[in-house]
Amino acid sequence: MSTAHAQDKLLDKIVAVVNTRVFSLSELKRIEDTLPARKEISPVVYNKSKYDEKELLSLMIQAFIIRDKINAQGYVINDDAVESRIKMTEERLGLKRADLLTFLKSKGITFEEYFEIIRETMEYNIFATRIIAPLISVTEQEIKNEYYRRNSSNNALAFKYNLVDFYISEKNLIDKDQTKFLAVLRDYQLTGKLPEEYRSLETNQIDNLSEDGLNKDLASALKPTAEGSFSAPVILGGNIHVFYVQKKDLVESQDFIRAKEQIQNEIFVNKGKSVSTNWFDREYSNYYIKNIL
Repeated sequence: MSTAHAQDKLLDKIVAVVNTRVFSLSELKRIEDTLPARKEISPVVYNKSKYDEKELLSLMIQAFIIRDKINAQGYVINDDAVESRIKMTEERLGLKRADLLTFLKSKGITFEEYFEIIRETMEYNIFATRIIAPLISVTEQEIKNEYYRRNSSNNALAFKYNLVDFYISEKNLIDKDQTKFLAVLRDYQLTGKLPEEYRSLETNQIDNLSEDGLNKDLASALKPTAEGSFSAPVILGGNIHVFYVQKKDLVESQDFIRAKEQIQNEIFVNKGKSVSTNWFDREYSNYYIKNIL
């Protein structure tokens, strides 16, 4: 057997089978060799900076499953649809077909390969919008939390609170330890029991309290306190106060309103990655998959 024939046979090696679809090593190697061009043409599909062969094979298998699933829902991307999308791209960029072919040649990729990359991209976009997107939700609070995380050192941030104020007169306490008072409240939250010394404890519900106009000590205690937590103790008018933060909302500044859509999109994309991973993990069991790589 000649060396060339042996190499051809090696490249024809089967690396995976999904149902009746056979994936060969030559297919995998060709994708690997043209990866820079593929990332440039379809960053939504080839969205990592580097891929090893196992990851590329996983992309190939996922593309097969995506096509199967969207076809079952009636979304079939035929040749005419792909050609139409390519012509739209040419018109948008002011290119003739000859210009596109020259560009593809410079990137080491054939028009036929480009055609299939566009088809896979269109299929992936349908998969993302019709199958994955409905599984993702981004709450207003998540957006505000992320905005606060990014801007926590910004003293201009203002909050609005719903609080439960727990307070007791200092003179009624034998032990003036404020840390103990906080520990007593945490235990009270769990058990409903109070030590005798704290029987005079009083509570007050405070809703929609704006940070504007709060005294410095109270504002300093509330600002670092997360929703669902107790604040540090604060002495006000001879009473020791600890505030349970039921709700903590950012006051919607103009800066927040400007950043809101971008943050929402970023959270959506990040959630989409984990949701997609979980979706594929479940779907794999519905296919005969033999990975030989």
